[in-house]
Amino acid sequence: PPADHPPPPATMSSALVLAVYALTFSVGLPANAFTLAALAAKSRRRPSPAEPGRASLTTADLLLLNLTSADLLLLLFLP
Repeated sequence: PPADHPPPPATMSSALVLAVYALTFSVGLPANAFTLAALAAKSRRRPSPAEPGRASLTTADLLLLNLTSADLLLLLFLP
């Protein structure tokens, strides 16, 4: 096609999808990795009241750990 015509809509939409995926990956991966590292550090430093030698996480921490893990898997396997 001549240079003065805009690209077809399919090309623009695929470029938009690629930009959204790239933005999602570049923001999501470091944020989730940081959250995972923070939860790991928290579990190492807080001893369990029932077992003094073992670390514990609260229910909210476990839910956040599951959410972070699922989000990382989603980011790694984006279509």
